[in-house]
Amino acid sequence: MEMINTHLLLVTGADRHEAGERVRHFFAKNFLVKYDRVAIIEERTLSATDGDFWNHLNDGISRNRRVIRELLAELQESGYEKLPDLVGMEQGYDSKVLHTITHLLDGFFGADTFFYNQEEGSHDLSERLAAAIKAKPNSFWLVETECTILSGHLPSQLDLIRKFDVTPPES
Repeated sequence: MEMINTHLLLVTGADRHEAGERVRHFFAKNFLVKYDRVAIIEERTLSATDGDFWNHLNDGISRNRRVIRELLAELQESGYEKLPDLVGMEQGYDSKVLHTITHLLDGFFGADTFFYNQEEGSHDLSERLAAAIKAKPNSFWLVETECTILSGHLPSQLDLIRKFDVTPPES
């Protein structure tokens, strides 16, 4: 079974090649998300000097936040409206959804990540780094990847559900 994930990573680099190598190194050293192939999409790799850079970066952050909102809505549909409601949450599908949300909020890279700020280990962008990008745009890159897993399973939300033999709630 072939699965493909697209990730957009913010990295530093003297040039496009160095930025791509930093991304390849990141994936090679990642201990939870392993891909059989990581392809750099050259035509969608942008320097901060490119006019589309900030739009792509902001779109990537927005995509992660949209996933968070969708997962929060799913928890609300299961009856978790306020933080104290989580105390009674049983381990299962809903706790896996919460786990995915916390990964996206705390900057832990996962299969569900679209945008990842490799420089800060984050799914967001600090004001400090935004200022650094504006000051030295030649040093920052958005590298888009197409990552493929050919065998086995990617540790995504659905795979966690299968691994723990948990079924999602009925619709």
